[in-house]
Amino acid sequence: MAEELISKKEVLEQTGISYGQFYRWKRMGIIPESWFVRKSTFTGQETFLPKEKILERIEKIKELKDKYSLEELAELFSPELAEAGFSAEEVARMGWLSDEVRHYYAAVRKAKGPYSFKEIFYLAVIERLREQELAPEELELAIATLLEHEFEAREGQPWHLAVARKGLDSKLFITKVKPTMSFCLIFTECLLDPQTKVVAEVDLNRVLEELKLKLRGVH
Repeated sequence: MAEELISKKEVLEQTGISYGQFYRWKRMGIIPESWFVRKSTFTGQETFLPKEKILERIEKIKELKDKYSLEELAELFSPELAEAGFSAEEVARMGWLSDEVRHYYAAVRKAKGPYSFKEIFYLAVIERLREQELAPEELELAIATLLEHEFEAREGQPWHLAVARKGLDSKLFITKVKPTMSFCLIFTECLLDPQTKVVAEVDLNRVLEELKLKLRGVH
C-alpha cells in the first residue's frame, strides 16, 4: 500500500516549526533526504513527505532537542549500527529485555565475551517478536534469519522483518487439516501472494532508533 503523503507546507503548519528549523534538520540528516518527494500540482512543483513518518519524527525531535545536540540527534536517527560492547551484566540490567529472551539468546549465541551493539539489536527485535504470539519454531526461524542476514539499513528507507504463514494444497497431504508452511524474511519492499498471511512484523528502523535512545541511559 502506498504511503499517505503530506505537503511540506502542511508539515510546517501542523507542527509549528519554522522553515529554517525544518531545513536545518534536513541538512543534519535528522530528516532523511529520501523522504522528500517532488510532485507536480496545479500550482506547479511541490514537495511532499510520508505523512506518518515525518510527523512522528518531528514530534520526537521536539521532545529530544533540549536534551541532545543536533549532532547527537543525527547519530541517534542514523541507520548505522554503532560499535559498542556490552557485558552480560549490562545486558541483564536492561529492564526492557525479558529474562526469557536473554536466556534463550545466550543459549544459541556462538560468540564469547561482550555483546556487540548488533546483538543487542537482535535481542530488541526478538523481544518485539515474542510479544506477537508466534509458535516456538517460528520464533526460532526468525532468530536464524536475523543471525544469517547482512544488515542493509539505509537512511529513510523501509526495513522490515516479517514472519508469514502460507497455506499448502491439502490434496498433497493425507490429512483433513490444511497444513501451513511458515517462513521469515527481511525486506525493504515485498509483495506476497494471497495465500500468505503475515502473522508478525517488526519495523527494524524503528527498533534501531528506539534502541539507541534506550542505550543512552544504559551504556
